Amino acid sequence: MQPQIAFCSRCRGMRVGWNQRYVLHSLRCRQWRRHSSRLFGLMFLTVVVFLAFPQPSKTVDSVDEATALPEQEAIVQNKVVQVSGPVVRSIEAFLTAHKIPGADLKRLAQAIVAGAKKHDLDPRLIASVVIVESRGNPFAISGKDAIGVMQIHLPTWGQTADQEGINLLKVEDNVDLGARILKNYIINFGLWEGVKRYNGFFVDDPVSEGSAQEYVAKVQCIYEFRS
Repeated sequence: MQPQIAFCSRCRGMRVGWNQRYVLHSLRCRQWRRHSSRLFGLMFLTVVVFLAFPQPSKTVDSVDEATALPEQEAIVQNKVVQVSGPVVRSIEAFLTAHKIPGADLKRLAQAIVAGAKKHDLDPRLIASVVIVESRGNPFAISGKDAIGVMQIHLPTWGQTADQEGINLLKVEDNVDLGARILKNYIINFGLWEGVKRYNGFFVDDPVSEGSAQEYVAKVQCIYEFRS
């Protein structure tokens, strides 16, 4: 059977069927498009060509932006911010002036400054509480079940620490939680009454309240110290 041949003044002779020359001729030649009866055929051929050569889909290892964005945000949120500069050196000198032992006072000073910035507190105030509470000992445990450099009271705050994955023996975690607790008391009761509440006392117990007042006096004395 002889193949059917079509002729176009532009494309010249070509074989009718699914070949490149005939398809291109069908899509672009005015002479062919003049015939309204063939316009529908042109549309049909266009659809067929589109379906025959679909756009490549995403590869398996491609990453959708909507999926990647939360992961990128998490990286930013969890980024460790290094605290340094004159404020850290000042707090380190403040701790040294009060003869706080320890091989890594800079780390403690950095934790104090970071906690102060995060919770909008004076770093000298946090340092003063640390000095009175534990003298900077991250492993200090009191007879009242308080732990770490800021002596977090376990019966009161232990559940919070567990729920939030806070390691109270880690200097940075202990200072951060202690600063948060202290800030909350200061917001609700004022500066020195807040410090008193941080120490804790029994209302209507003169001995307990007297002890708390002594605690506040110690913190004030250290806080107002100028070398």
